Amino acid sequence: MEGLLRGRLVYFCFLLLGLGTLLPWNFFITAQSYWDFKLENKTANGTRTHLQDLYTPMQVCLSQIPNFIFLFINALFSHKIPQRIRLLASLTLMILLFCITTVFTQVDTSEWQIGFFALTMTVIILINSAGAIFQGGLFGVAGMFPEKYITAVVSGQALGGVFASGARIVSLSVGAKDENSAFIYFMIAVIVMIFTLLAYLFMSKTDFYKHYTNCQKPEKGSDDAPQAERTFSEQVQIFKEIWPLGVSVWGVFAVTLGAFPALCVKIISTAEDETWSQVYFQPVVTFLLFNVGDYIGRQVAGFMMWPWRGSWILYLMVALRVVFIPLFLLCNHDPNSSIPTLFAHDSWYILFMLLFSLSNGYCSSLSMMYGPKLVTEDKAEVASSMMAAMLGLGLLTGGLSSFAFALIS
Repeated sequence: MEGLLRGRLVYFCFLLLGLGTLLPWNFFITAQSYWDFKLENKTANGTRTHLQDLYTPMQVCLSQIPNFIFLFINALFSHKIPQRIRLLASLTLMILLFCITTVFTQVDTSEWQIGFFALTMTVIILINSAGAIFQGGLFGVAGMFPEKYITAVVSGQALGGVFASGARIVSLSVGAKDENSAFIYFMIAVIVMIFTLLAYLFMSKTDFYKHYTNCQKPEKGSDDAPQAERTFSEQVQIFKEIWPLGVSVWGVFAVTLGAFPALCVKIISTAEDETWSQVYFQPVVTFLLFNVGDYIGRQVAGFMMWPWRGSWILYLMVALRVVFIPLFLLCNHDPNSSIPTLFAHDSWYILFMLLFSLSNGYCSSLSMMYGPKLVTEDKAEVASSMMAAMLGLGLLTGGLSSFAFALIS
């Protein structure tokens, strides 16, 4: 009974740590109205500025480029730096950068918007670099545990999106000024990241954690000891064993980031209620619905685990997701666009977003769970890091393609 309780506590810690991996990404993309406020032309009577239009695609690209680079570096060189140092240093840096972002919600930047835009992009690059190091290390650790602990991490990532969306809606509903609601919003992120740091410190001291992390190390010692170095040819051999699922997770996120959020934030509600269409439509339908559906998809994958490992049905499901990009392009958007609107009513967009998010969570979770189990236990950490790198490559591919989709929409 005591071992079961410890296992559940560690599972909960992995869930919270998974939430922390994508919290910077989720909080920065969900606060769309705050960035519009900070980058607006105060004398232009609602006319959008170039900085406002640039923010989302730039944020996506400058998040995913360092994210992929550091996930790739982590996959190749994670054995050079002790696991504990990687996780603690990256978490601490993320907390500090969130604190800087929170402080600037109370600073009037209207006289130096270009400088503020550049500063924000720098913070985005740094916080996503730290997040990638943390994410890669966390997947490597989770790969040493039974499959359900990887499910905990990926479910936590989805919960991070739900949490960020819910926090944004609450901060908007209090009726405070944009800068004050943003202050509340980013302070919540700081507090959650501190709890994430504490969860890792607690988890790493448990006997349950030490049992799984130490039993797969070639040398005795603490969990801080780096894993055994592998030659390049050995790493290539591991990738050859997992590449179909690596390509699968790449395909899932390439499609997802191609459409979300850069393409989706341009979709306009047809509802007559201005409060819904102007204030809540995007936070609720684009962000909250996506993240709830993503979370449900990941949870269902953990219970069902179908299609079975190695089945071609999973790869077909991943390939079919590309249809969502033209479907979103045909939803209600800028009336001046050359693309016709075939699905004008809000219900169409809600239906597409629900299927889009469920399939994202389901397919990505299965791929991430199955990948490390295609190799022997001593190779599981390396395989998990490689899967995380392929995930990062998918995010980068989608982020770069989102520029093109956003331009033609």
